[in-house]
Amino acid sequence: MSKGDRLLSRPRLSAEHPIRIDDDTEARREVEQAQFTLALLRTQGDPDEAAVRKAKAALKRAEAKVRACYEWIPLRAMEVDDYEALVGEHKPRPDSADEIWNNATFPRACLLACDESGRSEADWEHIFKHVLSGPEQIQLCNTAIRLNVRTPDESLPKGWAQIEP
Repeated sequence: MSKGDRLLSRPRLSAEHPIRIDDDTEARREVEQAQFTLALLRTQGDPDEAAVRKAKAALKRAEAKVRACYEWIPLRAMEVDDYEALVGEHKPRPDSADEIWNNATFPRACLLACDESGRSEADWEHIFKHVLSGPEQIQLCNTAIRLNVRTPDESLPKGWAQIEP
């Protein structure tokens, strides 16, 4: 597939946004211990393969415990035209800090349009009113917005796309 074909056939981006449901402190400790054990085994000159397999299995179990502490919200970017139409439906309010869209209505509307969990608008209203803190709401809505504006993954290191001459 050529570079041009790759761009033309690019799928809509998707992501899973984590919302912590249970305390993950102990599970994270287990992951750290399993990672440490695995790293220690790998630094040995001739590691015992059975011990390495056991350490890898322990790491997988610990990672699954951490993942189980979260509810994962599946999101998918809208078609570009649909996203632009949604932005147009939520115009900035005069005499406000709004710049691109109505900050009071657009973020939730974007989330609802991107949500693939099957939750209803009433479910989300309840979740926003009784379950999520303000910062959690902002993070969740920002994930939906980021998918649509297609910003690069924040975990990529600085300068990752620079090409050396």
